[in-house]
Amino acid sequence: MRERERAVADRILAAQTPPAVEAALLESYAEESYDIDALIAELGSRGRRLTESGRPAEAALVAALAGEVEECRALLEQMADARARIEAGHTRRTWPTGVRPPHHMKRTVLEQDLADLVERGDLDLALEAAHRAREVPIVAPVEQVAVIGARSGLAGRLRAAGRHREALGLLEDLELPPSVVAGSVPLQIVATRFHLLRGLLHEDAGDHRLGRRDYRTALEHAVSAGVGPWRFRAWTCLAASFGKAGRRRQAVTEYRRIVEFTRTLSDPQWFVAALNNLGTALRDAGDRDAARSHHLHVLAVFEALEARGAGQSAAWFRLGDLARDAQDGDGALSAYTRGFWSALAAGATRDGVIDTMTRLHDVLPGDDELLETATLFAMTLIEREGEDWLLTWSLRRGLGGLAQRLGHHESAVALLRELAGDAASKGTQWRLAATGELVDGLLLWHGQEGRPGILQEAFDVLWRACAGMAADLDEGAGTSAEHHAVVTNHRHIHLRLADLLLDHGRELRLPDSRTPTELAFDLHEEIRAGASLRQLAQAPMTPPDGVPEDLKRAEEELLAALTGPSPTVERQRAAAVRLAGVHDRMAAYAPDYVRLRRGRPFRFADLRRHLRSRPDAGHIAFVSFHCGARATTVFTYLPDTDRLTAVRVPMGEQRLSELVRRLRRTFDGSPHDFPPLAPLHPRRPGRRDISFLAELTPLLAVFLPLTGGRDVLYVCNDGPLHGLPLSAVPTPEGPPLAARHAVVQVSGASALLYAAARRRARPGQPTGRTPEVFCVSVAAREDPEPQRLEDDAELLRAAGWPVTALTGEQATRQAVLDRLGTAAVAHITCHGYFDTREPLDSGLLLAQNGRRPAKMPEGRSLIARLDHMLTARDLARSALPTRLLTLRACASGLRDEHSAGDVEGLVQALLYAGAGTVIAALWNVDEHSSRRFLVDFYSGLRTDPGQPLWRAFWHAQKKMLETPGRPWEAHPYHWAALALFSDGSDNWRHP
Repeated sequence: MRERERAVADRILAAQTPPAVEAALLESYAEESYDIDALIAELGSRGRRLTESGRPAEAALVAALAGEVEECRALLEQMADARARIEAGHTRRTWPTGVRPPHHMKRTVLEQDLADLVERGDLDLALEAAHRAREVPIVAPVEQVAVIGARSGLAGRLRAAGRHREALGLLEDLELPPSVVAGSVPLQIVATRFHLLRGLLHEDAGDHRLGRRDYRTALEHAVSAGVGPWRFRAWTCLAASFGKAGRRRQAVTEYRRIVEFTRTLSDPQWFVAALNNLGTALRDAGDRDAARSHHLHVLAVFEALEARGAGQSAAWFRLGDLARDAQDGDGALSAYTRGFWSALAAGATRDGVIDTMTRLHDVLPGDDELLETATLFAMTLIEREGEDWLLTWSLRRGLGGLAQRLGHHESAVALLRELAGDAASKGTQWRLAATGELVDGLLLWHGQEGRPGILQEAFDVLWRACAGMAADLDEGAGTSAEHHAVVTNHRHIHLRLADLLLDHGRELRLPDSRTPTELAFDLHEEIRAGASLRQLAQAPMTPPDGVPEDLKRAEEELLAALTGPSPTVERQRAAAVRLAGVHDRMAAYAPDYVRLRRGRPFRFADLRRHLRSRPDAGHIAFVSFHCGARATTVFTYLPDTDRLTAVRVPMGEQRLSELVRRLRRTFDGSPHDFPPLAPLHPRRPGRRDISFLAELTPLLAVFLPLTGGRDVLYVCNDGPLHGLPLSAVPTPEGPPLAARHAVVQVSGASALLYAAARRRARPGQPTGRTPEVFCVSVAAREDPEPQRLEDDAELLRAAGWPVTALTGEQATRQAVLDRLGTAAVAHITCHGYFDTREPLDSGLLLAQNGRRPAKMPEGRSLIARLDHMLTARDLARSALPTRLLTLRACASGLRDEHSAGDVEGLVQALLYAGAGTVIAALWNVDEHSSRRFLVDFYSGLRTDPGQPLWRAFWHAQKKMLETPGRPWEAHPYHWAALALFSDGSDNWRHP
């Protein structure tokens, strides 16, 4: 055996993580090539010796390392090929055959120039070369491989430099042709790497949905390649994305699956990494005992193997986090100390330093020795290895934390100001993170010393950051996904500023005449509406008279390019830029209409004018909830007295989410748990405890003293509150809220005002006669008596309504969608499905090809499922004239509780598409009680046509609550299952 291979074997055996092994392999090969097969043979020989000496665990690790070498073979061979070409005088290194590409492949030549510039470190010149190359068409599938290789290298370097948007722009429109990738393991790995990088860049921009799309594609390629470690990496990124998007339970589910998968891999490092990830996800989901158990399991694995590794230090750091959650400062400090020294022992000095300083930045009781030690290590690393933005960030945070604990707040804030200044050029996420750090330091300084001017500086810093959202929206003009990402990034800054206004508004110098409460309301509304208004602004509207015809035509064409299927994101963005120019010219003729099309939120002053102008202003109250991590802010506005108040209730998102899960488990059951729990028996609902709803009573106590004498509450829910029946929550006096007020759920202040403007911009609805009801009734193929679900047309006829019906196999997806486009009133009875992974793929289960749908579509392919489903995505793209739409379908009112304001479910999609009022279910409705409820509603609406919709709905609720036909129907399970959602037009009356 040659000495070179022995030295490389020693080097990779000293590495403690798979990434470190890969780095050692590549770095060793770059220094001096070695024989790959000889290296694998050397590792095999060492593994046999370990087995013979009774050390099977270590032998397994060596075998795993041999597998890692094999996995890197393709990359090593490419390096050897590149070296041979360089030695032969070829300067271009991305063409796979070792010769210059054919003359007609001009794009490849340009991409090779780009790669050369990246290798020299000239990122700006490389970026210019990339923009020039984009103008040259790709003429062969193999060129796409070269393009992706060159651009991925540049994108990776740009990402490391904090230039995320530029990096994403290089990759977002690229794809590897399936014909090129199929059957090639190396190219499948190239595709996996590419989609992982692009997914990370999407998430850097705050777009978790597009990130998950790329991670799923990466996972498909990794599975096709049959390479376990790459499958682990792609799957882990997917699970982490769910966690970052706030979908914690989904993240836990994915991590559990990953843990089971890693049991099939030979390297225990993957298993312990999966256990640590699962523990972190469980902690985020609130299950701290289970999280601690998993991290202790990791430590036990390392102890059994008598090994060290980065996973060991990660477990200690996470155990420290759990101790800190429990207010155990000494325990946290002890665990962090062990994590730090474990990281150093495993060779992960940089990661250990960053983890330590990140955690110890929060003030903990005890000795500062660990933070001082980590700071010294950070300084040494920066001196030795040069610029490292993340390490520099952590160092300044650590030094600032030390200064704060010593009471040197002025020095700490000076460091944090430097941090914010440096972060300004590192992209939106770093800029906003640095803003938060600086504000934390300023508020701590104010709390300790009360120095004049500190609160004002904190306000000014936050105000500038919030004002930057509009600039970021303009910079990223184009897709709804980009719009959503910008709003999500700014959410925590807006909430911080709103809290500062509510706590210290009277002490601050404000930028305009708005009161602190009005400013806080507007900040919350910007975040609530920021994402959804993009879709509302693109909804069908007719430009007013006076707008030139050429501008109308240009707007129509560009809106079609934005809302319809588009071949590339780049073309979509170009259409958005052109549309902005059209609207600039339109503004001279129709400024109010252009404001709608701009998609900017309305302010409280606009809401005030709108509500005070309504004839029923003395009968309504507007209540808006905003859920934060630790508290929920409740705004209450009374139009008749022109009074706006704001109060924060100490109940955060996590507790509200737990109440949502408990409610669904209580009413709908939990068949997948062990032991499984059946759905609630409709005739015995009182056998299950729902006293936990009283935990929401403090949210009601904030506004009920103000809303006496008002019949209807327009309620804007937020986050987990969307899944809770506010009308069934007990008031402080005992009876539920529905006994005092009708509850109408609206999407937000801006949504109300946009809907009102859109109604004015649309042709008027015909009046003078009772509208015909379009009734859809379709059972599932598993239902034993389909006619029981398919006779709702008779319900409506008995109430005096003219009806046109589609029933059973006739109620196909396309037929229903077509008829909804012309119906003023619609009633749909069917089964519903809520997709927890992608809420826009939730929908109504309808017939197709002469067959009723399956009741539970989870086990079917996506294509088969969508054949039978009218999805939220379909509806959001439609233009509906429907004034009232009732969904007597299970799960029809559910939505993604963690979304930041985008379309999250069926109801939101229908309202955005133009429906005026939607009645939908918050849980699986009982067939009999829901039918009786709707009979009362429709009969009351038909008998007294002068009343508003909400009053007829409220009367039906109170009738079932106060004088039920059967005793059990007084339970909220029956009368609160259906909820009323509106765009503000629910005061519609018909003759």
